[in-house]
Amino acid sequence: MAAGTQELELFVREALMRGQSKEAIAQALGQAGWTAEQTRGVLDAYADVGFVVPVPKPRASLSAREAFLYLVLFATLYFVAFNLGSLLFDLIDHWLADPVDPARQLMQMRVGPELHWSVAAVIIAFPVFAFVSAYLAREVVRYPIKRLSPVRRWLTYLTLFVAASVLIGDMTALVYNLLDGELSLRFVLKVLVVAAIAGTVFGYYLRDLRREETEGPGGRAVGRGLLFLTATVMVAAVTTALWITGGPGTQRLIRLDQRRVQDLDRISTAVAGYVAKHERLPADLKTLTDQPGVRLDYADPVSGAPYLYEPGAGHAYRLCASFDTDTAVDGNGNWYGREWPHPEGKHCFDLKGDKE
Repeated sequence: MAAGTQELELFVREALMRGQSKEAIAQALGQAGWTAEQTRGVLDAYADVGFVVPVPKPRASLSAREAFLYLVLFATLYFVAFNLGSLLFDLIDHWLADPVDPARQLMQMRVGPELHWSVAAVIIAFPVFAFVSAYLAREVVRYPIKRLSPVRRWLTYLTLFVAASVLIGDMTALVYNLLDGELSLRFVLKVLVVAAIAGTVFGYYLRDLRREETEGPGGRAVGRGLLFLTATVMVAAVTTALWITGGPGTQRLIRLDQRRVQDLDRISTAVAGYVAKHERLPADLKTLTDQPGVRLDYADPVSGAPYLYEPGAGHAYRLCASFDTDTAVDGNGNWYGREWPHPEGKHCFDLKGDKE
């Protein structure tokens, strides 16, 4: 194959030196059995300028800088696509929760952390992808030979393979669930999300490869329009996610309430241990914390005011704290939120010190 390619290059160079046009050379080679792609690849290596000998064009080469940029481009593309899909999946699960799926209900309770990771990934990775994509597009316009970059072509074909595999798997899952009678609106929406993301990636890069062959105009306009559309979808998804979770300020209040509940939980455990050892309730929280080997946080993490402890009859007692959020409203359904449900404001828990 290498010898054949060398013969073709020598023939084209000789024909150009004798004044033959590229069209005439391509026609002669086609009649001899050479494919249009083979012929075009050799003819395109020479510039259409008037000179006594054929003038070669600069050949595409691979540099460490170029490889770095394309690796960043496609790595951020995969990262953004995965996390955008995950974000949209979480939003679908939040709005269309399955009432018969306990595991999904637990996940819905933890919707904050799930959404936060996807939102953070999209906010950070997409601008990097957009910047590198725009930069490389400008470089290709300035130096068209860079369109033939080996790393660019390899990563583009790899991306097409991944996108095609995802689309095939997505459609297979759709047909399987259709045949199995388990289709639901939630599942169909997820299938559409995967199809939209993978289909957009596949369609864009397939068109990009075809543009290498035809060199048609308008590629940059299409790329900018697609980036703008993708950015619009991401902004809408991120805004919705922040609206659901309440934003950083609300999450900060939830974390503080989690800390308060953890303190109360540890205090109740320590009270149970004190009752088991002394068969009576401690007189106050200081008595409880003065025990050897016992260390408790019994003051509010913000105000510094001690939690209210009220011993009652027998082994019954009350623990009180002031909370910033309502576990029934903010979705704070983690372990502490389910075991220690509380409204916003001051709330007291009636407990017993003889628990295990």
